[in-house]
Amino acid sequence: MIISGVSSNIAASGMHAATQRMQAAASNTAHRETTGFQRREVVQSEAPDGGVQARIVRTDASNGTAAAEVSNVIDARQAAHDFAASTAAFRAREDALGTLLDAFA
Repeated sequence: MIISGVSSNIAASGMHAATQRMQAAASNTAHRETTGFQRREVVQSEAPDGGVQARIVRTDASNGTAAAEVSNVIDARQAAHDFAASTAAFRAREDALGTLLDAFA
């Protein structure tokens, strides 16, 4: 069952990364007019055990422009789609595992 554990971790890490990207987009939108606010971005990298690691970092990019607001909306929508895809992968794994257990019951 090591494979099923790995696939579960991959899907969960994808959901976590998508959540962090949504949080960064929300923070950027909420602080659009805040003087001195540094825009947030999420840096993702491959996790050693599969999946992805994600962390929010500050950037020097401008946050108070119309282009930044459009970017925030696009980032949030993409994060929502990525979260849904990771959730679907997690559910598919659970369904397959359930079918396997039913076959041996």
